[in-house]
Amino acid sequence: MAHVVVIGLGLIGGSLARDLRRHGHRVTACGRDVARLASAVELGIVDAVAADWPAAVASADVVVLGVPVGRTREVYARIRPHLRPDAVVTDVGSTKCSVVRDIKALCGRLPAQFVPAHPIAGTEHSGFAASVEDLFAGRTVVLTPTADTDPAATARVTALWQEVGAQVLTLTPEQHDAALALTSHLPQMLAYTLMGQFAEVPGTALAPLVGSGLRSMTRLAGSDPVMWRDVSLANRAQLSLALRRYMERLGELAAAVDAGDAARLEKLFAAAQAAYRQLPPA
Repeated sequence: MAHVVVIGLGLIGGSLARDLRRHGHRVTACGRDVARLASAVELGIVDAVAADWPAAVASADVVVLGVPVGRTREVYARIRPHLRPDAVVTDVGSTKCSVVRDIKALCGRLPAQFVPAHPIAGTEHSGFAASVEDLFAGRTVVLTPTADTDPAATARVTALWQEVGAQVLTLTPEQHDAALALTSHLPQMLAYTLMGQFAEVPGTALAPLVGSGLRSMTRLAGSDPVMWRDVSLANRAQLSLALRRYMERLGELAAAVDAGDAARLEKLFAAAQAAYRQLPPA
């Protein structure tokens, strides 16, 4: 059984910690606020909380970086001198090109034992108190090793995720970021924007008229703004392309509405309905 150190115990790190403990691994949490993390032990999420990061990672078999992508380089620089040579480091960030770029800038190349990863799972809630068991069961986890990555390290991270029920997919960092800009980052931006427009109406005038449609469309707006600020900037090239294409499609829709073009509207809606029906089950 492995000793896993999770740095940045949020929703993803906490949920992973729960599952790994259930499978017999020993899990230690590290974070900036040790006092706040203390309840994670009481809740049974981790075995221990360590204020001494160097001592914790020095005995780790696997280190999981659960911090916002904008802090990955800073945190890795802090723990790097204390890692065992055979310790594997991975992350859970929503962008991968920025992580690879930042670690390469720090180390000259991506260390052989560093395996970039992104679990396609989560909720709009944040923090370890929102963590749950089996969050990753049946979900996809993307690994983006590079030519520098030791295949044995990739295999170790693959086995860890498979142990908690995830399906592992390997992509390049570029493939990951292009895909996630459309499937994850763009929907997040739309949820924030739609909720922002809703909030322009003063007071609670619209509150009695809110149905399941608006709630479903804006659920993601409850997500951590700091995390999504970092994701937006880290994947800004791909996200910008996705946003501009979406604005083109909105313009097309607005033109059809302005013109009263019923046939065009029905065609646009039917094409979207057909695409939706092709999605795999949730």
